[in-house]
Amino acid sequence: MVIEDCYISVGDDAVAIKSGWDQYGIAYERPSRNILIRNLIIRSMVSAGISIGSEMSGGVSNVTVENVLVWSSRRAVRIKTAVGRGGYVRDITYRNLTFDNARVGIVIKTDYNEHPDDDFDRKALPIIRDISFTEIHGHRVRVPVRIHGSKDIPIRNVTFRNISIGITYKKKHIFQCAFVEGRVIGTIFPAPCENLDRYDEEERLVKLSAAQNVTDIDYDI
Repeated sequence: MVIEDCYISVGDDAVAIKSGWDQYGIAYERPSRNILIRNLIIRSMVSAGISIGSEMSGGVSNVTVENVLVWSSRRAVRIKTAVGRGGYVRDITYRNLTFDNARVGIVIKTDYNEHPDDDFDRKALPIIRDISFTEIHGHRVRVPVRIHGSKDIPIRNVTFRNISIGITYKKKHIFQCAFVEGRVIGTIFPAPCENLDRYDEEERLVKLSAAQNVTDIDYDI
């Protein structure tokens, strides 16, 4: 699947990748995979430019998003899931993205608790891992990064490389994390959260994270 060379302006997610909802998606077991999204200009004033989930119970993998401008949007790129989904989101690459006037730039959310009915399996926990963000730039962004993992659904192996996002809100916790493991490489602005290991441009370790379950999520920002 290739989505390319498009201008999209909508009242919900401009591009949404899904693969089934809770027990129905787990039973149907049809993943969404091998998707390339490139060369887009997109806007969603009430939702996200590009979303994965929250209905991802059949699995989502091998998705590349590159050369995309997201402007005047509530969120730029987002992954969302919840307890009961099962499935996985893995091997996701974001490269050369620009955010212009967004409330939140990068979002990974694990408490999107909408369900088709009450029969979902509360032990079905999604796996979120192997996600990279490279050459991400922007301006007029309120919160550049918000990664909200949980004890039940930790976020694993997230990589940030060369990020510079101009912010509109001067507050300490504008790069927000909870229950996330990963690393930042090279120059990152604003300063990343303490949950992530730090590496220099040559990928030499500078500083290990203090604790990956530290939480500084602030939805009031």
